[in-house]
This record gives sequence, structure tokens and C-alpha cells, in this order.
Amino acid sequence: MACWTAVVAWAIGPVFIAKMSASMPTIVMWRQLMWLPVLWSLARTFGDGFTRRHLAVAWKPGIFFSLSAITGFWSYDHTTIANATLLSSLTPAVLLFAAPRILGEKVTLSRVLYSLVAFAGVAGVIFGAEISEAPGNALFGDGLALTNMVMWTIYFIAAKKARDEGINTWSFLTGVCLINCIVSTALATIASDDVWQLTRTDWLLLVAMTVIPGTIGHYLITWSARYLDATVSSLITLAGPVLSTALAFAFLGQNVAVAQMVGGVVVLIGLGGVIMSARPRVPNVPAS
Repeated sequence: MACWTAVVAWAIGPVFIAKMSASMPTIVMWRQLMWLPVLWSLARTFGDGFTRRHLAVAWKPGIFFSLSAITGFWSYDHTTIANATLLSSLTPAVLLFAAPRILGEKVTLSRVLYSLVAFAGVAGVIFGAEISEAPGNALFGDGLALTNMVMWTIYFIAAKKARDEGINTWSFLTGVCLINCIVSTALATIASDDVWQLTRTDWLLLVAMTVIPGTIGHYLITWSARYLDATVSSLITLAGPVLSTALAFAFLGQNVAVAQMVGGVVVLIGLGGVIMSARPRVPNVPAS
């Protein structure tokens, strides 16, 4: 349930970004700067605080998280939300091959078969997307989305290892966000000319992004990593593009083809099979 709730929270994020008038570096910078004090307070209240030990564990994942956020947000300016979210959600395909070697997880035949069903649904949504209506350079945007996927996969594996080793979720995310603040502020300083020109709507959407996709989404997905195989939790995230596409249709007027709707249903069927075939992981020590 935590993982599914995180996916719903993340699915809302692209709609918030598409509604903002600010440039990508400005959005990323302010989102991280607003998020850091929230995470630091939560780490102090509900976590283990924030020490050099937490930073030592979090700084490398934080760099890949930063690159993922930058390329992911940027892709929304150059391709449809359907394509941006779907291409960036192919992490499960990589993890099906990487998890046995890197994380020591057993990938069963039934999980692979259900995953293939979900991937077929993803392909249907991708090929059904109206690329011609994507803003800017769609091919460039798709490339950014794929880069986002690679960066997020590396971060996902690093976060999974950190949680398996027992690091507190809030403390870990605080370290990740601190690195994000450094990277995104440097980028905005170099590439943005609208850092102080946000509208009232932009500020409200930034607050919403900080609370919903940021705090709720990232906490729940990181917390659940202790109890689910990486292949299972990453496959559940395939539902995000389906939800984002539906929200883009409802609130942004982006077209949804029949193939995309059929593909979305197939994705959910495949994910249902993955969840039914999964066994919960029980950690050796209590987690927070």
C-alpha cells in the first residue's frame, strides 16, 4: 500500500510541472530548497537526526537523484507527459536483469512473465502517444526521459541497499536532498534567468510538489524498499505513467489514443500478476 500510494503521488507531479511558467532549473532548485527544511525537521523528529554518517551514505545516491530530477523535469518541456513518464519508467526492465546479481534477489519465472505483460502494455501506450503534438523537440525530450530512467535506476539500487542496511528513511532522504540543493542551485545560477520571477501559481504548485510527490511519494517508496524486492516495487511504478497520462488528458487536454487506453489496462493486469506472485520480505531488524 505504501508503494502504491507513492506511485499515485508521483503521478500527480508531471501535471504540476506542466502548469508552471518557470524554467526547469528554477523549478528544480526551489523544489529542493523548500524540501530540505521539511526533511531535516522530520529526520530530527521521527528519524535518527542528520549526521556525517547519514551524509556519507546519501551523497552518492543524491548525485544520481539530482541528475534524474533535472533530466526528468526537463523532458516534460520537450515531449508528451505520456512519453516522458513511460520512457523514464523502464527501470523494472533493467532491474529484472540487475537485481539477481547486484541485490541478490530471486526473480521467478512467473514474475518475468507478468512483467512481460506489463511491458507490452507500456509499449502500447508509448506507440499510441501523439508524438506530433509534443512541445519542442520530441526526440530530444525522449532522450532526456531515457537518461532520467538510467539515473533513477542507479539511485533506486543505491537507496535499496541503504535501506537494507538499516538507515532511517527520513535521515537518508535529508542527505539526498542536501546534495540535490547543491547541484540544482549551481545549475539554476548558471542556466536560469527567472529564479526570482515565479508567479503566485508557481509558488503554490511548488508547495504542492514538495508535499505530495516529494515528501509523501519519496518517503513511502523509500520506506517500502525495506519490505519489497526491488523488482516488485519498481514494477508497481509502471502504474504511474498510466495515471499521469489520464491526468494529462483530464487537466492538460493532451490527447489519449485508444492504443494508450488499452495499453494502460494491460499494464495494470500485468502488475496485478506481479503483486499476486510476490512474497513480502521480512527484514532482520525493525525498520523506520
